[in-house]
Amino acid sequence: MSSTRLLGIAVVALMLLLPLGAGRLYSDYYVALGIRVLVFTLFLTGFDLLAGYAGLISFGHAMFFGTGAYTAALVLKYATTSVWVVLAVSIVVNVAVGTTVGYFAIRAREIYFVFLTFAFAQFFYNFVNTWEFVGAANGLPGIPKATLGAGVGLGDRATLYYFTLAVAVAGYALARRLVHSSYGRVLVGIRENEERARFLGYDATRCLRRAFVISGVYAGVAGSLLAIDQSFVAPTLYYWSISGEVLLMELLGGMGTLAGPVAGAAFVIVLGDTLSSLMAERWLLVMGLIYAACVLFSPAGFAGLVQRLRRSRGPAPAPRTP
Repeated sequence: MSSTRLLGIAVVALMLLLPLGAGRLYSDYYVALGIRVLVFTLFLTGFDLLAGYAGLISFGHAMFFGTGAYTAALVLKYATTSVWVVLAVSIVVNVAVGTTVGYFAIRAREIYFVFLTFAFAQFFYNFVNTWEFVGAANGLPGIPKATLGAGVGLGDRATLYYFTLAVAVAGYALARRLVHSSYGRVLVGIRENEERARFLGYDATRCLRRAFVISGVYAGVAGSLLAIDQSFVAPTLYYWSISGEVLLMELLGGMGTLAGPVAGAAFVIVLGDTLSSLMAERWLLVMGLIYAACVLFSPAGFAGLVQRLRRSRGPAPAPRTP
């Protein structure tokens, strides 16, 4: 078994143990922080499929995140508390949003694609910010807690944590399988040389549009899980700062590696929470310096740094023969 897989198993095992010490060894707050880490882990897994493997940088992925959150809130408030129905409706709605937005946005490339996705996200933000049915600028409070079925509810934070962990691990495993499939290799080929991919007979626009929709579904499910946890949604979930934060996590972790952006999400959320409690006014300055140092000294992020360290050690020595 490879060291990377062993490390992944160890991380999951440690995360399984997190709720067991809550209330005795440390505060329940760390379980809530763990849920947030897992939500953005799922978000970044999908975002890396689009940005890292397909080569399309979106600055508007908050539209899927917010849509998933508001969809979950409305279903829980006015339809049913079944988490399975909530996630199913969220997936369907975000597929529709991704297909519609992708039809127009995928026609552009590079900076034009960035601006188009940003414009669509701002449209969603302004629409929800003025829609009185969902609370407009005040948001939508009082969302009922979701249920798993058979009398099991997600009102208990530890139960929600384990459910979110299961969804995040399943999402990561699915993405891993996807990038190692023939479709994943086609995406990398389009990223490296779209003209050659078209010459070989691949419909690059359709492949990229499909990646955009899949990535949006990941973000939408992440938004739904956040709404279930917080029992409150607000238009700020659509704001450009969410898209920017996700992009910084992606760059910090290392694009096109899956594991790198996941590590970047955990690092930014945990370190940001720690710094904000220690230095309420200057923590953003410290985070900015970390981002700048990453760009200057390790443009490939954490993943690139790990690869450099492995190369510096050189190949393992050959075993001696008697």
